[in-house]
Amino acid sequence: MKFAFVHRRFGVDGGTERFLESLARRLGERGHDVHVWSASVDPRYVRTRVATFHKLPGGHSTVGALLLLVASALRVKPRQYDAVMHLGRTGPGDVYRAGGGCHRSWWGRLLSEATGFARWRLLLSPYHRLRLWHERRALASTACVVVPSERARADFLACYGALAEGVQVLPNGVDLDRFHPKGRQLFFEEVRRQLGLPPEELVLLFVGSDFQRKGLDTVLKAVHELGEAASDLRVLVLGRDRRRAEYEAMAAELGLRDRVTFLEHHDQPEKVYAACDVLALPTRYDPFANVSVEALASGLPVVTSGANGALGVVPSNQALRVVDDPDDVQGVAAAIAALLAAEGMGERRAAAREAAVSCGEAAAVARWEALLTGLRGELG
Repeated sequence: MKFAFVHRRFGVDGGTERFLESLARRLGERGHDVHVWSASVDPRYVRTRVATFHKLPGGHSTVGALLLLVASALRVKPRQYDAVMHLGRTGPGDVYRAGGGCHRSWWGRLLSEATGFARWRLLLSPYHRLRLWHERRALASTACVVVPSERARADFLACYGALAEGVQVLPNGVDLDRFHPKGRQLFFEEVRRQLGLPPEELVLLFVGSDFQRKGLDTVLKAVHELGEAASDLRVLVLGRDRRRAEYEAMAAELGLRDRVTFLEHHDQPEKVYAACDVLALPTRYDPFANVSVEALASGLPVVTSGANGALGVVPSNQALRVVDDPDDVQGVAAAIAALLAAEGMGERRAAAREAAVSCGEAAAVARWEALLTGLRGELG
């Protein structure tokens, strides 16, 4: 069959990007004709020919997002494909994957916490208004809306009622060969050397490109809370954020200036997991935190919050600590300390891998293939 996928970026920087790369590659391997429409494509993937790539105008700004939306509507012709799937604000098409969950739910939370000018800025923001308009439009006019977790579906139902009753859940999967505990033996020394991290230091990893939503402030405060008990603990932050300078200043104010390393990008994130000891992600809103499953698959114990939709498919064991409130600094600090304790570390790493094996990429791709191929008859 001939499929088209539309997204702003194609590469491996970000959960949606890694999902799309995996799905396009796997469907191509199964004999489907895969086309990717995108404003930005990592040149490495053009060379590997995992799909046929088509260029669209657009970018990350509100104007760029609107340009991408209009361009995709004009240029991606549904009649040329058996199914067209949009990931993000480029649809709606035949399938709309709301990988980031319900924006109205997250926007509502931000609004409830804001006061004064910040509240008016949220109410009038073109960025949020575009996302809210597109979300409702997708629910009203798309043949199939898909989210990665039951938590995300519940958010849509709470915000949109009957309009969201047809939303389907297809959990994300992880490449269990790429993200594997063997990486620690293969890449630990190489990556520690590249990043200037002494091999004897314990390294706490945070991964995310929206520091506020993912809870980086809580992580920094939790490490500060641990005090001398974590004097040899390094924090590695992997991800981009336009407010990075604010978090660097926060780390300095907490006395952590020399213990926090910011890394915007790494070509092979599986190697970064291999060089770390624990992942901390006390996210405030996350329909499915792919990085938490990737870390578990790599043998890293994980501290996360109850707001992580991935908890719906990951079995609980000693490698996973869940803090109900993402702002509970003391709770996050205690969970980090427990997972970093030398006693039982080997058992926790094994348990981490065990928790992830039910979330394999192959099964996830098979579910998507069944959905996309099944739409052909429904769409006529």
